Amino acid sequence: MRRVGLLVVLGSVALAHVAWGRGESWMPAPPVPPPLESLTNEACYIEWKFRTDVTDVTTGLTADALKKKVNGLWRELEKTDDWRVVKAKCYALVCDEMAIDVSPLDWYPSISVWNRYNRPLEYFKHGRQGPIAAKYYPEVRKSMDEGNRSGRWKMWVDFDHSVPVWEELIADGFTGVRAYIDKCSDGSDFYRSLQMTVEASLRLLARMVQQGRRNLARLEREAASAETNKRLARLRKQIAALENLTQGPPRTAYETMLFIDLYFFLCEHLDVMQCRSLTIIDRTLWPYYRADLAAGRTTEAEFREQFRHFLWQWGSVDNYWGQPVTLGGTKADGTTEYNPLSYIILDVVDECNLTTPKFHAKVGPSTPRPLLDKLLDMARRHRSLTFVGEEPAWAILESLGYSREESRGFYTRGCYEINVPNGANGTGTGYVNLLKHVELVLRDAAAGKVAPVTYGDFQVECTRRMAETCRAAVHNAYEFEKHLDDVNPANVSTLGVRHAIRVKKDAFANGSERGNNTSILVTGLGTTVDALVAVKELVYEQKVFTLAALGKLMAANWKGHEELRMRMLRSRRKYGNNDPDANAAAVAIQEAISAEVNHRPNSRGGQFMLSGHSARAFIYSAAETGATPDGRKAGAQFSKNLSATMGADTEGVTALVATLGALDAKKWPGDFPLDVMLHPSTVMGEKGLALMRTLLSVYYAHGGLQMQFIVVSPEELRDAQAHPERYESLQVRVCGWNVRWNDMPKSEQDEYILRAERIMR
Repeated sequence: MRRVGLLVVLGSVALAHVAWGRGESWMPAPPVPPPLESLTNEACYIEWKFRTDVTDVTTGLTADALKKKVNGLWRELEKTDDWRVVKAKCYALVCDEMAIDVSPLDWYPSISVWNRYNRPLEYFKHGRQGPIAAKYYPEVRKSMDEGNRSGRWKMWVDFDHSVPVWEELIADGFTGVRAYIDKCSDGSDFYRSLQMTVEASLRLLARMVQQGRRNLARLEREAASAETNKRLARLRKQIAALENLTQGPPRTAYETMLFIDLYFFLCEHLDVMQCRSLTIIDRTLWPYYRADLAAGRTTEAEFREQFRHFLWQWGSVDNYWGQPVTLGGTKADGTTEYNPLSYIILDVVDECNLTTPKFHAKVGPSTPRPLLDKLLDMARRHRSLTFVGEEPAWAILESLGYSREESRGFYTRGCYEINVPNGANGTGTGYVNLLKHVELVLRDAAAGKVAPVTYGDFQVECTRRMAETCRAAVHNAYEFEKHLDDVNPANVSTLGVRHAIRVKKDAFANGSERGNNTSILVTGLGTTVDALVAVKELVYEQKVFTLAALGKLMAANWKGHEELRMRMLRSRRKYGNNDPDANAAAVAIQEAISAEVNHRPNSRGGQFMLSGHSARAFIYSAAETGATPDGRKAGAQFSKNLSATMGADTEGVTALVATLGALDAKKWPGDFPLDVMLHPSTVMGEKGLALMRTLLSVYYAHGGLQMQFIVVSPEELRDAQAHPERYESLQVRVCGWNVRWNDMPKSEQDEYILRAERIMR
């Protein structure tokens, strides 16, 4: 098989180019790929296929060559054509001219647009934002930029959380979608663009069929052997499945996985819209798998291999944020959606031990105990899992106006957000830095601009400013989200939403049936609470400082007061320890900011939602935040998600869960995540599983939604830091995703070691 000889690897600049608004300054160093000629065995091939170009050079162009052609085409077409049509034509160019391959080493095809940071249509996501902002919302863009510079927030235009209506899309297949578009079409540019998009997608599948047949002919000429026969069988099935998908919807479990794979890469790599769900995978595949077994079309061993390759598509892409997949749920009759295939899927997930895809397991009264214990055992061995409470999710979704039936079938997307199946195209538009507002009030106090007489006055001033910033963030998002499809028309996403096709609206912008919701995310709640309580203690209770003097000390980064700083840092009056003052401060913040966000209409037919998910803002927003009275120095990390500051939850995990119980999860409908760090000795054996089950049960009983376990000891982490070669497979939970320990910078490793040293056994 003739292949390209040049290796194009992910460069450090490309890796740093993660969602511009998120301000990422660090990402793992890119791996160095092996020589292409060494990718001759299955394991090596599937690991590297989305880290280097493995396509057949004779079939088409590289991503770089395509980008040049696309850039020329859109510049030419934008003078005369509707922008959605321009994108459809550029997408068609990529489908028709992109190099591809269908290898006997893999169950899934390869494309030359393997690098998600080097996509030919990238201008449609990033390049056009500036011109559209200048034309439609220049003042909003100034506000966003000012907030980004000052550290009050990080805001951006989000195209990273699209989800099709998988049930409809899989039932239709590409040909059914084409027929539905033709049925609805009125000849307008909207429908023309969709017709071009689906036709180009089908032509790409046909090209893959032809390439598979060419490779099959070559392989059939090789000397017979057991390995050659295995590859021939795999390639024949792949060709047949691709051909079937050019003619109708998927009919088998393998065809369904292949269809999901193809749709994902068409959407994210070609149409530059992240597809942030791979279905509720066990529920989706089970009817097909059961029928396949009954008809003798597959075996369990073959499915396991196909699913292992399925996982490795995203393992090879290795998106830092991880690719979400949902598991389980509850049927309308109250019985579980978990099934025999769930156990097989988890076996393969466990065996692969990848950081991505990341699995979101629904947990409710119907969840089988053996299945839950299997999940918990995997979590205590660092597998990439989040536990999502079904009953709390139903309550949150119903509070947003969805029915119980809609809520019951919820999907997870993104890091672990929940959405009803027919309204999953939500956005996350930025992170409000809560702690920054405490810093700014103290700065104004030092300058004599404010002088709160009581602690209550001080708390009110801080929360007022937090609420004001949230209100401004809502306003900005309302304005710029009017123009999402002016920037990046979501043609492939729209193929996956029948309602959007029918009502002639862009699925991601405003075409989902039950509304496209917008999350305003906040970061640093735990550390912000710690800072408020520290001010109460130092200024209003012990009167160690006036507020102005404390503000000046913070501006000096604690200079000359190291002993006091360490005392405040080690204080037990912290969020996460079920301290009454800390809990009251957390509730006060919750009430102030949720009132400015939740249930306000957005500009896309949905509503705004408050979210407690922090992603990496707990690192990069912290770097822009000065010293705070809780003992934190300028630039130091602060709390992530709704968890405590690293190392502050010294009273044990029960106190941490009780702290979250003081909050109202329905006032955090975007998500309500808690990270729990446990010492390995506490979760060993059956008693350890019982403890983990109890933690979940108590957390869900208090309305908590997502829980993630980090099971590590300081001894293990220190040894891993000193001897990384011994810990190649060690993973830790960063936020809504897992990261390999060896890929983390030492500064982040040190924070995990600190927290592990302070947790109670």
